Amino acid sequence: MREYGPGVRGGRPRRAWSRWSAAAAVLAMPGAALVFLRMVPWDVGTPWIQLLALFPAGLITTTAALAAAVVALVRNTGPRRAVAAALVAGLLAVQLGWVLDRVVPPGTLATPPSGNVQPANVQSPAPPADLAPGPVLTVMAVNVGYSGVDPGALLAEIRTRNVDVLALPELAPAGLKALDKAGLSTLLPSRATDVDWDVIGSALFSRFPLEQVERVPGSAFHQSRAVAVIPSASGPVHLTAVHVDSPRRGHITSWRQELRQLGELWQALPGSRLAILLGDFNASADHSEFRDLVATGLSDAAQVTGKGLAPTWPVNSPAPAFVAIDHVLVSPGIEVVDFDVVTLPGTDHAAVVARLVLP
Repeated sequence: MREYGPGVRGGRPRRAWSRWSAAAAVLAMPGAALVFLRMVPWDVGTPWIQLLALFPAGLITTTAALAAAVVALVRNTGPRRAVAAALVAGLLAVQLGWVLDRVVPPGTLATPPSGNVQPANVQSPAPPADLAPGPVLTVMAVNVGYSGVDPGALLAEIRTRNVDVLALPELAPAGLKALDKAGLSTLLPSRATDVDWDVIGSALFSRFPLEQVERVPGSAFHQSRAVAVIPSASGPVHLTAVHVDSPRRGHITSWRQELRQLGELWQALPGSRLAILLGDFNASADHSEFRDLVATGLSDAAQVTGKGLAPTWPVNSPAPAFVAIDHVLVSPGIEVVDFDVVTLPGTDHAAVVARLVLP
C-alpha cells in the first residue's frame, strides 16, 4: 500500500499542481501591465508608450495564462484557484473588448431594433440601386526606410493593384531617382515632392492632377500635402503623406503635437473636406493620441474592414512584425471597400493599400 505524506494528495505531489498556478500568474502579468498602461489617466512617456504597442501580443500571454489557470483548477479545485481563473478570464475579456473594434467591422454586431427606432450605431440603408456609385480610388503608402524600397517590387504592386495615389514617407533624392528610372512617372505622372533631405523627405504621386500645397508645418519629418482632382468626385481630395515624429525619448511632446495637428488640419479644410491621410503615424490604436486623432471624424481603413490587428512593423527583420503603425485614414463621405498589408523588400515597414469609393 502506497503511503502519502503531508505534501501529497491523491498520490501526486501538490507541488506539481502549484506550478500551473504559478505559470498562470506569470503569464498574466504582461497583459495586466498593458491594461494598466491603457487605463492610466495621465500622459505616459518612454518606454511606456513603446510598450503599449505590444498590447495585441498581450492577448497571447493572457490566453495562455487562462489555460494554465483552468488546468490548475481542474486538477485541484478550490476557491482560490477559482477566483484566480475568474480574474484571468476577466483580464482577457477586457483585452478582447479593447481590440474587438479592430477585427469586427462596424455594424457587424448591430441587431435589428424593435419598433421603428433605429439606434445610432446601425448603418443607414443602402442607396437605391439606380444611384450611380462614386469613383473608386486605390491608395497605397509605404515608409521606404533608410535603405529604400525595391523599385521593381513597388512598381509591380502598383501595376497589379491599379494604384491611383501613392504616398512615400522617408523618400530620399536617390530613392526618387531610382523610382523614376524604373518608370514610376509613367504609372503615376502627377507628383508633390519634398525630398530635399535623406530620411526626412516624402512625396505623393497620382494618376490624377495634383496641386501641391504647403507641407505640414513644423513637423520633424517632411509631410507632403496636395489636392487631387478626381473625375466625377463631389469635390477635391486633400492628401497628406503622413510621417509623424517617433515617440522616442525627448520627442514625446512633438509626437503628440503632430498627431493632434493632423486632426486640426483636416478639420480646417474648406468645402466638402474630403481628406485622405496615409503613411507612417508611429502610433497604433492602443495609443490614446491616435484614438483622439481618429475621433476627430476620421475612419481607419484597417479597422473598417476588420484588419486592424494586421501588423505593419517591423518587416524584413529578424523580429516578427507586431504593431500596426501605418494607416490609411479617411474623412466622412469616403467609403472603405478593402484594405491590405503588403510586404515589400528593402524597407522595415509594410505597405498599406486601401480601395476607396469617393462621394
